[in-house]
Amino acid sequence: MPYGIIFLKTGKIGDMKKPSYPVILCIGTPRVSGDSLGPKVGDLLKKFYNTPAYVYGTSDSPVTGVNYQKYTEHIKTFHPSCLLIAVDACMGSKEDVGKIKYSLSGLHAGTALKKELGTVGDIAFLGIVAEGGNDNFQTLSHTDKRFVEDLAVKIAEKIFLICARLRLSLG
Repeated sequence: MPYGIIFLKTGKIGDMKKPSYPVILCIGTPRVSGDSLGPKVGDLLKKFYNTPAYVYGTSDSPVTGVNYQKYTEHIKTFHPSCLLIAVDACMGSKEDVGKIKYSLSGLHAGTALKKELGTVGDIAFLGIVAEGGNDNFQTLSHTDKRFVEDLAVKIAEKIFLICARLRLSLG
């Protein structure tokens, strides 16, 4: 599968929130292979990269549709001025499967499964894990785990580099 980046919206990182550790919200559940992208990214950022950031959403403590509001309220309360990077899996067209989208206006969590969880994030990374269709849950359930892991590695690496550069610029 080809890997690449699709540019959704442009903006200036200088317009983002004020200096401090960024917050990374990795959405998804490890129980569904296609939806496990977020927790896999969270695991990598915490355990492999030891990323200088507040990371929410791992395989041990996932951010799902059930507890999503609790996490977003926690972030608003305890990290109100932090740059918020959101990560989630998404469905797309056949030719876009395997690509990574990013947005400087956040992401709409839960849309693949027709959930309205709201928009979250200043920056968003979305890994297109499968082709959208009539039964997205079934498709997500049968998505190749190794494919999702490969996308997670690429996203985690990019987020780590962003966090490292922010850390350097903060002094």
